[in-house]
Amino acid sequence: MPFDPPNSVAAPLVLAPVLKPRRTLPPLQRQSEIVRPLSTPEYYHSCVGRSPRTLEITRENGFIFRGEGRISAERWQAALDQVTAVNPGLRLRLVGDGFRARWLNDGQPTRLRIVEDCSWDARSSDGADFVYETVLSLNDGLTSELLVMHQPNNRMLVMLRGHHAVMDGKGAMHFMSELFHALRGEPLLGTNVAFSDVDVMMSVGAVRSTSRHIKTVAMTGMPQGMARGDDWRLLDLGAPQKNMLGRIVEAMVEFTHQHSDLPVSIGVPVDLRRHVPGLISTANFTNMLLVRMEKGEGAEDFKRKLHEMLDQKMETLYPSILDIFKWLPLSWLDRLVSRNEKNYHQRKALETAVVSNLGRFNSVDFSCDGFRMDGMVVVPLTGSVFAGLAGVDDRVELAINIPRVLSSNGRFDAFEAFLKKRLAGS
Repeated sequence: MPFDPPNSVAAPLVLAPVLKPRRTLPPLQRQSEIVRPLSTPEYYHSCVGRSPRTLEITRENGFIFRGEGRISAERWQAALDQVTAVNPGLRLRLVGDGFRARWLNDGQPTRLRIVEDCSWDARSSDGADFVYETVLSLNDGLTSELLVMHQPNNRMLVMLRGHHAVMDGKGAMHFMSELFHALRGEPLLGTNVAFSDVDVMMSVGAVRSTSRHIKTVAMTGMPQGMARGDDWRLLDLGAPQKNMLGRIVEAMVEFTHQHSDLPVSIGVPVDLRRHVPGLISTANFTNMLLVRMEKGEGAEDFKRKLHEMLDQKMETLYPSILDIFKWLPLSWLDRLVSRNEKNYHQRKALETAVVSNLGRFNSVDFSCDGFRMDGMVVVPLTGSVFAGLAGVDDRVELAINIPRVLSSNGRFDAFEAFLKKRLAGS
């Protein structure tokens, strides 16, 4: 999840860019440890779910590979040991608070959990409570967990959970790639950076960006009801289509404008690794761009606007004044940005929806002797309308989360039907 200003502020926080001189990044080379201060985006992700006065859960990424086969626990553990040994970002522990918050490299390696007789189908959040029985903790150094879930008929789910302060989507995919390299007996790539996302942004130093918060509304309209929490479900979108991301956004824009004339704001997580060719890391190197869409604009308008922003490297604009958030202890910042008992049912949307496109993958790259991968789920983040898009071979799937106050009164079903109809060309 990209760094985003506080959700509980009634009006968008306008910050004038205060730019530092461009930083020079150290050369890429294999890393055995990562010991450094938290960047401000990492600090933000670390705070979510920390205070008992908020309703948020720990912010984490989830990636599920579906497939068939069986692999022994000993073989999984041996592969996991190899991966965590050469990727120090999987062994981080948070110490300190505020400007003294630092990563140390003495945390617990990724934990393995085997689940027998699993009946969960991984197509929605229904029945997934057992997944989160292990609580990820930055201070205890337990920042990631690998679940292997055995299902009937020789089916299997392989799920990585990673705290978002230490891992983004591309970082999770690096982990999974390394895991299957190890299972196939192939060399591992490891990690070749110890610097942070902000270091990358400051090394590029964009000075202008049109990405900003505007007055908008959530995709499904205003909050309704008092139900707490979120639900997500997986939508099978069939074969890949030209500009599929744009077509999904077009449907979101049309659906929103059924009940509002306000401009739509689409959040798009952008991988900062593109500015450092060869960067390999499990860490969070993602920032978000906000693309404004007016009523009547469609897929090609979205594509053009996003490409213009990327061409100008707008995702690397980093106002140094954002570091002011590190003056607040983590629990205080959580109370500032998170849902609580008083505001969860009436909060204004900072963006209409967030759409994260992980790209298209080949199943053979995530298969080995004992496991054949045939599907993938990008578990969406909670707290907002958030969609994760990924393709495996000739199949594309979209997992979408909607808070219950935004999905009530049949609105989740209505959007699912609307999106499928639009993608079918009608």
